[in-house]
Amino acid sequence: AIDKASGERRVYSLAAVSSAQLVQNEEKPPEITTYTDNFRIAEEVNVPSGFSPKSKFRMNMDAIKLLKELEFDGRQATAEEQAVLAKYVGWGGLADAFDETKENWTSEFQELYTALSPEEYSAARASTLNAHYTSPTVIKAIYEVVENMGFKTGNILEPAMGVGNFFGLLPESMRDSKLYGVELDDITGRIAKQLYPKADITVAGFETTDRRDFFDLAVGNVPFGNYKVNDRQYNKLGFSIHDYFVAKTLDQVRAGGVIAFVTSRYTMDKQSPEVRKYIAQRAELLGAIRLPNNTFKA
Repeated sequence: AIDKASGERRVYSLAAVSSAQLVQNEEKPPEITTYTDNFRIAEEVNVPSGFSPKSKFRMNMDAIKLLKELEFDGRQATAEEQAVLAKYVGWGGLADAFDETKENWTSEFQELYTALSPEEYSAARASTLNAHYTSPTVIKAIYEVVENMGFKTGNILEPAMGVGNFFGLLPESMRDSKLYGVELDDITGRIAKQLYPKADITVAGFETTDRRDFFDLAVGNVPFGNYKVNDRQYNKLGFSIHDYFVAKTLDQVRAGGVIAFVTSRYTMDKQSPEVRKYIAQRAELLGAIRLPNNTFKA
């Protein structure tokens, strides 16, 4: 049920009782449990890098099945259920699960194909190119830098949020911030909504959103790839997807705001200076760290 006064979703515990019991207990309020908090990532729910592809597949499927149960019941996940959903790591590096010719993935392919709608399956398969899990080590390091800059609270954007690990690891010092997320993949975005009910999450492409000069901080691990996003306002730039995310975010973050992104090495390494020139004309480079080339391999 929705509490009209507070807007909170509440789960009421109901039982059949006699009229005598009703009289006896009439002054006792019903038992109420609220599940409105954003998920907090703890060490025990992190996905270790040593997990095999098959283990990651199983965690993904457990999360998807739970998501569909929650949506069928029309309810918000409990804290225990959020811990299951948080183990969803997406399909980056799991292309074999979508290949019906891979003999050692036959059962997984069939399970996945039957569990998703045609639209969900198509979107999940497309995400194998760039849906990569961001480790807590990287996320915490980014927040540490932002904290050292003096950021306390404000509107925070994650424009390619996945299931929202940046939100789940938000430092205590930034807890009063308002969170806004965007996620293209339908299943992933719906899981994020279950994990972070207090965040404003759009399940669509970044190109469909526009909140100019609104955000104080933008964080995330943007998609990488040598292909472009169809966004009318930015098509003339001809930027690859990772550089497009930087360019658009520059317009979404207010003057004096901070952008802290993981991006492809080609943002800084490409021979053409056009992208770097575009960014330099609109923002100051506060710093850059080159991550090891195996940071996301596991």
